Amino acid sequence: MNLFFKITMLNRNNHTGTLLLLVVLATIIYSLLYLQVPFIWSMVLSLLIGLALLGIVIEIIVMNIFKQPIIRKPSIEHDSWSVLTTDCRGIEARALLNRRKDSGPLVLMVHGWRSSAESVRERAEWFCERGWHALIIEMPGHGKAMQVDKWTAIRVVEHTVELMTVLSKKLTQNEISNIVFYGHSMGGFVGLNLSKRIDQYSWGDKVNGWILESPMTKYSMVYHNSMKNNMIPQFLNPLIKKRLFAQFNALHPNEKPIRVLSQLDVPIWGLPKQPTLVIQAAKDKVLGRDHYDLLLSSMKESGLEANLTVHLLEQLKHSGERINSVRSELIGKWIEDVGIE
Repeated sequence: MNLFFKITMLNRNNHTGTLLLLVVLATIIYSLLYLQVPFIWSMVLSLLIGLALLGIVIEIIVMNIFKQPIIRKPSIEHDSWSVLTTDCRGIEARALLNRRKDSGPLVLMVHGWRSSAESVRERAEWFCERGWHALIIEMPGHGKAMQVDKWTAIRVVEHTVELMTVLSKKLTQNEISNIVFYGHSMGGFVGLNLSKRIDQYSWGDKVNGWILESPMTKYSMVYHNSMKNNMIPQFLNPLIKKRLFAQFNALHPNEKPIRVLSQLDVPIWGLPKQPTLVIQAAKDKVLGRDHYDLLLSSMKESGLEANLTVHLLEQLKHSGERINSVRSELIGKWIEDVGIE
């Protein structure tokens, strides 16, 4: 499984450092081939070549960790949906809004990796048919959302916050009775981090529920699986992580610095304190069951088990389930039990 990167070509938007290394490497090789240098200097230059090559390899790997999907899925093209955009630190954040005429709850939805707003449109429209407003965040580099040089889940959290602020100009507080977050796969990962910061926002007190469908909860597992699947030597791991954390922290200076991968796993990454519905594909061929198991154990250890409703569905696949009657029935029952109106 490779959600985040595959060692391929240089990312054209992030190759300045690598080009500098290549220039240094070319200079050293030229010196070895065309200049007569003493043996000791030959050894020194050979060592420098090795270090330069190592630096290039590390840079390529890290650049591809931040890489977004190459092939995009289409976005929503329906009259009942309007585009909502805003600036987020120089990047256009994009969402699709389906607004009801009357006041009602809002489902705030984030799709999965390599998907788009269109991929979850039917899920959102199930809520709309019941009088809900719906806002689908289109992740950067997905659908018709703006491409970014370096993709992170925190970027999606930031975009979600900014778009919710803009939404308040379209829908007044009186027009939104409650908010339920719905995240699928990577969208669930985004929601988990959002859950620990909603108290900071004016709309946060209206978030009264979380729906997580086959959520990702443990980035460290994705990272190590990717390293293994791409046959990256283990001795490179410390160097890769050091460079990865440095770039991540530079991208998000207002966040707590990332020092270890476990900071990107639940429970540190975030756990919802409101009623939470987890619907998990029993035979998840993308993430497996480890992410689900970690979420359940973390909620229990954090004293939040009472808020949790879980369903393992044999009838559900990780992806491609735009319409699923069993899932819809379970969501409807949970909404009724929780009393969201």
